[in-house]
Amino acid sequence: MRFPVAFPRTRIHPVLAMFGCALLYRLAVGIHFLLIGGITYQWTNEIAAIARSLVLRHAFAGAYSGYSGPTAWAAPVYPSLVAAVFWLFGVNNQASALILLLLNVVLSSATALVIYQLGRDYLSERVGLVAGWAWALSPVGVLMPLLLWDTSLSAFMLSLSLLVFLRSNSVRQCAGAGALWGASALVSPALLAPLPAMLVSRLWKVSTRVKLGLVFCLALVLALVPWSIRNREILHAVFPVRSNGWAEIYFGNVTFALHPCASPTGLYQKIGETQFVAQLKQETIQYITNHPGQFVWRSLGRAIRFWLVPFNFLPLTLILALCCWAGAVLLLRDVGTRALPLLSMLMFYPIVYYVTHIEARYRHPIEPVIYLLAAYAACRLFDRCKEWFRKSQAQENVEQVTTPNENAAIISKPCKVPFTGDDILVIRH
Repeated sequence: MRFPVAFPRTRIHPVLAMFGCALLYRLAVGIHFLLIGGITYQWTNEIAAIARSLVLRHAFAGAYSGYSGPTAWAAPVYPSLVAAVFWLFGVNNQASALILLLLNVVLSSATALVIYQLGRDYLSERVGLVAGWAWALSPVGVLMPLLLWDTSLSAFMLSLSLLVFLRSNSVRQCAGAGALWGASALVSPALLAPLPAMLVSRLWKVSTRVKLGLVFCLALVLALVPWSIRNREILHAVFPVRSNGWAEIYFGNVTFALHPCASPTGLYQKIGETQFVAQLKQETIQYITNHPGQFVWRSLGRAIRFWLVPFNFLPLTLILALCCWAGAVLLLRDVGTRALPLLSMLMFYPIVYYVTHIEARYRHPIEPVIYLLAAYAACRLFDRCKEWFRKSQAQENVEQVTTPNENAAIISKPCKVPFTGDDILVIRH
């Protein structure tokens, strides 16, 4: 007798399972650190300080202690999101910490879906699944949502912008892609570093490349104009997004002692952000002019460390870096110039940090591409091993057929088999 099934079995799509695992994994780790107080200390960083100023004084200002003036030290999007959370749930409390953690967790988990889509559309579905699951279960990636920073948002925006950009084939699509890249720049302007090379490689063989390129660039610039005008009017300087570019080069090569966070009564607080950045720009140019060899040597050291941080996970980061670059070489050999948009991420994005300083969160925005290329190399290696094993098995089967075994040797000898009467039948094989 068969009983009716109350709850029929339904097959969960692998992508939904990937997203669910990434979400639960990050949420569990995040709540653990939240309960032990590992997130609240970040209320002192510049993102939280600007968000507090937006809520309490309605001004994008006060990035560092001891200075309440206007700032462009950070891009506007993420501090504004934090300010919205502060306004709704309170400033610097556990409720806001939990909401900000959830925001980063959802963004990081959703990035796995974008990685899968990129892999499925431009490599293979298997590569997309492998890369997406690797991202979802990464022990390094699970820590990034803990940061009160634009790290998780930058990774999501860069991967989504890349996906939309590669799909753009019409004027309308290019306009949307340009606006999305402009929004990404307002999250972190470093995300634009690989864009020129990507734009050239993507549109080079398109007959309407000039028209599409102009529409794309116009939409991007229009997205940046309002913030650039604000910086010009309030800070009295030309800062398209952020003001701290030359200052970061100074901190990474000359000394970190002048950083605004070092002292509430430092040079930054005394002379203001615009003059501070202008002074450090002059000193940075002077340093590079007087010590070019030292600057190049330090940049090379940072170029190596960029691919290995965090050093606490060194075996994993080393394997990931090797597989990533192996995948880049294989993809370039397999598809030629069509691989350049992805390879541009690896070649041009890190340059910003080669000349400044290195932290694991700086590499995180391009890790979706890193995981994709590493997955491509792993899948190619698996296929090669599978092919080698199949050929080896086929060779063994051929040898077994062509090489006589012991029984065949015995049967091939003349043997006498009794038949009837006195007749003898001689059988030869």
